Amino acid sequence: MQARIIEASREMVGSSLMYNPEGMMQIGEDFANLPEVFQNLAKSLYEMTRQVQEGDTPMDPAIVDMVRTVHAGILKVAQSAEDLRPMFENLHADDIKRIRQPRRNEHYWDVANNRDCYGR
Repeated sequence: MQARIIEASREMVGSSLMYNPEGMMQIGEDFANLPEVFQNLAKSLYEMTRQVQEGDTPMDPAIVDMVRTVHAGILKVAQSAEDLRPMFENLHADDIKRIRQPRRNEHYWDVANNRDCYGR
């Protein structure tokens, strides 16, 4: 019998294979949610291995240390992912401003409406 965490991780992979964002703002929001994804993964790993990490099993201490290292590494990735939202908003500030505060008749600037004018 496979661990439920494996089933859940496969479901996450399946969901990501169907990922089809409608626009860049959705991608930005999805990036902003990545820290929670990694935090959930770290929490899942911790809960699954809690008995090992707390020393309640006759596990070799080297394995306990490795499990703790993996857990800490995932938490570090979650912390690094916190930088994605501000980076996205900073590097795409002009684009985001045009989405949030469109100019009058902004649609005239849409690439699809100007394709013939800028040389395919």
